[in-house]
Amino acid sequence: MKSKYFEPIAVLVAGGSSIKAASETAGCSLQTAYNLSATPEFRQRVSEIRTHLTTETVGKLTSAATQAVDTLMELLTAEHEANIRLNASKAILTHLGPLSEHGELRQRISDIESRAHLKVAR
Repeated sequence: MKSKYFEPIAVLVAGGSSIKAASETAGCSLQTAYNLSATPEFRQRVSEIRTHLTTETVGKLTSAATQAVDTLMELLTAEHEANIRLNASKAILTHLGPLSEHGELRQRISDIESRAHLKVAR
């Protein structure tokens, strides 16, 4: 049976706390926290929590990026001064190349993985 401290300590550690700080926040002994953290189940749970947090963060950043692009596109309209339109244009063009390359690389990796899975399945 897992300790009542298992999940709180795992959440705190996944969020960047040290074992010592997590034990203090959760109200358990440092020894208990170290014992929990030494188990494979604990390390797995911390990894799961971090994956979840990262996925949530990427989703939020994607939403913010969409809003940022919409804002830049609005700044390109004729109602704004030329220097504002120029700066918006530069911002868009500066980031377009790396984003395009990233998309292409993701597609290439996906294609390679698909071919590798087909070879394994044969």
